[in-house]
Amino acid sequence: MPVITMPARMRAKSFSHAEHLEIGLLNALFDAGHPISVTDLETKLRCTRRDLFRAITSQYRHGNIRKGQPIELTNSGHIAVAAGRHAGAIAVAA
Repeated sequence: MPVITMPARMRAKSFSHAEHLEIGLLNALFDAGHPISVTDLETKLRCTRRDLFRAITSQYRHGNIRKGQPIELTNSGHIAVAAGRHAGAIAVAA
């Protein structure tokens, strides 16, 4: 039986609004390099406070950020974002 192959773009996963917000949250914290207040994150990500708190809670459960005021990346969160960016750069170069 022949194996059916599909182009990568047909298998690509599309992200939900919440996932885009979580990715944006991690990237904003990584790029800043220092803790950021909730108000600044809300302005930077252009989202509602409710959506922002959902993203913060989700990433807190993964161990990527520390809750409180201000919000900051944990060491493992910093490594995860750096690894993701490195893997993305390698994938684009290949």
